[in-house]
This record gives sequence, structure tokens and C-alpha cells, in this order.
Amino acid sequence: MKKTKQVRLITLGILFLLAIGGTVIFVLWRGSTEVLQVSNVNLSLNVNGQLPTPRIPLGTGEPNHISIQDREIEAPVIYVDEVSEPVFQEALSRGVVHYPETPNPGEPGNPYIFGHSSDYFWKPGDYKKVFAPLVDIPLETEVRITNDKGELFIYKVIETKVVGPKDTSVLDQYNNERTMLTLQTSYPIGTALKRYIAVTELDEEATYGPAE
Repeated sequence: MKKTKQVRLITLGILFLLAIGGTVIFVLWRGSTEVLQVSNVNLSLNVNGQLPTPRIPLGTGEPNHISIQDREIEAPVIYVDEVSEPVFQEALSRGVVHYPETPNPGEPGNPYIFGHSSDYFWKPGDYKKVFAPLVDIPLETEVRITNDKGELFIYKVIETKVVGPKDTSVLDQYNNERTMLTLQTSYPIGTALKRYIAVTELDEEATYGPAE
């Protein structure tokens, strides 16, 4: 009888240990799977072999909107799919226009946004002079723009210039190594002879907060 009880106790002990071991293995397996899933979302490990911390903009706002408070500019950003003058003109009656095939705000590269500085008085629309105050905008002026999710990205003007109407260098994407935003309006005001350009770059700290 004693031997039978001993055998039973040993058997129960082995089963108990196996159960604990199986739980630990299951937890580790689940943890490993979750890490892989997170890794897929957050792209690759950083130089220290750790998962990078997602950088989420500090603020949100009305989706697809641009604001330059120092110049009293407020307008919706209209997205179009076609490079066409009739399409552009219709969209310009509803706000400022995102040039097709350039990145969205906040993305690497150079989103390109253009708007009227003047327009014919008989044409419809509430944004005929929306970008007129862009002319002679000071360097370091803050430009606030949201994407389609309402995430807020804050840029600062780093360069202004006047170019010809066929100068495509303003669409330069900087090899997607910088996070830029270019704004354009017609110049001199009342004509379409040239283009006034304000080049801006993302203010990382204002958008995301201090780097960790």
C-alpha cells in the first residue's frame, strides 16, 4: 500500500511539473508571437535591437485643413486625382489643392499645395484670394496642416522664392530623405505670370514633442 501511494504521489508530481512547464512554454510562445506582430507594425528593430516607439503627432484637428495663423490663412485642402487645369480650377473654388502623386502631409518627401492669390470676380468660390497673404511670408512662420485622419503636422518656412510657371523643380521630393511641404500661389497678385513659392520643413519637436 505504501509503495502504491508513493507511486501515485510521484505520478501526480510529474503531471504537475509537466502542466507548469506547458503553461510557461505557451506563455513564451504567445509572447513571441505578439512581438512578431508588433514588429511587423513598427517596421524594423532599431540599432539597439529594440522595437522603435511609434511617433504619434501631439495634436489632432479638422481633417484636410491648412492654417497659417500669422497670415490669417485658413482653408480646406482639396485632393484631386487628375493633373488637369479644369479639375484644378474647380477644386480651387473649394479651397487649396494638393498636387496629385505628391505625398500626404507628414509623410517623407514634398507634398505640394497650391491656391489662388486672385481670380476673376465672376467665377464662383470663396477662396479666390486665400493664398494672397502667402506673398512675402517671413521665414520661420508656422504652417499647420492636417491629414485625412485629422493628425496635425507643424511646419516652418525655410525658404521663399519666385519661379516661372513651368518650373517643375518645385516638385522635388528630396529623395524622400526630408519631410517637406511646398506652398504655391500666383505672382504678382492679379496675374498668373509667375509663381510665389514658400518651402517649409516639418518641425519635429512641435509635431511630436521632444525626442526621447
